[in-house]
Amino acid sequence: MLSGCCNGIVHFNHYSDEGALLAAALVNARLDSAADVAELAGEHDLLLERPPSDEDAAGLRRWRTALAGVVDAPTTGERIEALNRLLARGTSHPRISLHNGPPHVHFRPDDVTPERQFAAITAFGLAWFLTQRGLHRLARCAAGDCTVAFADVTRNGRQRYCSTRCANRQAVRRHRAHASHLQ
Repeated sequence: MLSGCCNGIVHFNHYSDEGALLAAALVNARLDSAADVAELAGEHDLLLERPPSDEDAAGLRRWRTALAGVVDAPTTGERIEALNRLLARGTSHPRISLHNGPPHVHFRPDDVTPERQFAAITAFGLAWFLTQRGLHRLARCAAGDCTVAFADVTRNGRQRYCSTRCANRQAVRRHRAHASHLQ
């Protein structure tokens, strides 16, 4: 999500929709190495303050499990509890930072490991997104053969599938089931 433009540079606000999208991507990500961490950061326009290490990949695999606990929470109360645990683990008091351009807010200290950077962005970004847009907007794909997590950034907030491909496959299955039922 674009947060503004200053001196011709477009800045992304990772503590909003982007944080939620990153959280869902992290739940789905392959994180076997430092290169996987760098690739995921690049895909989400996340400028890492330090090069990722294999230790960051291992830590993010553990963080991925905690994020999946939010995705898979069966009740609103349990989802909120899981979000609060993420916030306690992944963020610190807000502070204004001057690195990389104009002043901006971080929910972590500057110059942290990629693992800590991902944790702060996904914890606060996801909490902000879900409390502002709706706690139901983080889910797993409704297709029976897909377990992909997604953040629903649609206007109406009624996304059920992770992709058009899964939605179309399910529509074809429903159509075929209906057609065979009529025969």
